[in-house]
Amino acid sequence: MIVCVCGMIGAGKSEYARRSGKTVSDSDAIGSKKEQLDFTFKNHKKEGEIYHITCYPTQEEQEKFAEHDVKYVWINTTIAQCRINILHRGRARDIKNMQEVLRKNKMIQRKYINSCIKFEVVDIFGSSERW
Repeated sequence: MIVCVCGMIGAGKSEYARRSGKTVSDSDAIGSKKEQLDFTFKNHKKEGEIYHITCYPTQEEQEKFAEHDVKYVWINTTIAQCRINILHRGRARDIKNMQEVLRKNKMIQRKYINSCIKFEVVDIFGSSERW
């Protein structure tokens, strides 16, 4: 199974995926989206289950995943908690462009709200807020 872990920047996607103990496919660590997809499918074939991290699945990801057993997981985190997580993580590119990151998070949140994808919703920071 491919577990496609989605959520806003700073939501806790990587933390959730790492806790699974399975192989994690993360474009931040791998490189481009194409390289990430190649990594995901190669390791899915080899290991069976892999956690694929993306803020929101691209059209290409959705089309390629349609041919496989995939579960979509939404990491339910507030924008305020994402900001705290980003500051705590301290990744320079995010902190330097915090306003842009928060703008992107609002776009990601809108995509999720308007999505036809059936997500399993996971709260790793204990939020009861729902959209």
